Amino acid sequence: RGQGHGDLGRRMKRPFAVLPPGPLVLVGSDIPLMGRRHIWRAFRLLGRHELVFGPASDGGFWLVGARRSRPLPKTLFEGVRWSTADALADSLATLPSHLSVGFADTLDDVDDGADYARYRAAVSLRSASSARTLANTESQSPGRG
Repeated sequence: RGQGHGDLGRRMKRPFAVLPPGPLVLVGSDIPLMGRRHIWRAFRLLGRHELVFGPASDGGFWLVGARRSRPLPKTLFEGVRWSTADALADSLATLPSHLSVGFADTLDDVDDGADYARYRAAVSLRSASSARTLANTESQSPGRG
């Protein structure tokens, strides 16, 4: 079944309403540095909070999750300015003040060419650092050199 019709907020609310009960997280598909540990942490946060968001560095969010022990607020995601630096703040503003919200790690999403260039640079730095660490470790290992 597809995501359905409507803006991003309506499409995201749908799985929370139709899937079997229990904790659920939705993640964006444009988060290349997201790993299992990020998802694991979001589910752990749902043990203490009713909702969890994974902030994106651009003001949006890459993850939203709900414990689903009670129905989600009907106002969730109403009037959110999607694809702007205000998306997370707008989403939080739709929530009742009594609702407990946790936050996962802030990650970068890749929305355009500039974001992709930053991602490639970060991966290159990590790869170079990993290669240097491996080379240093191997050069200091007994029986080497």
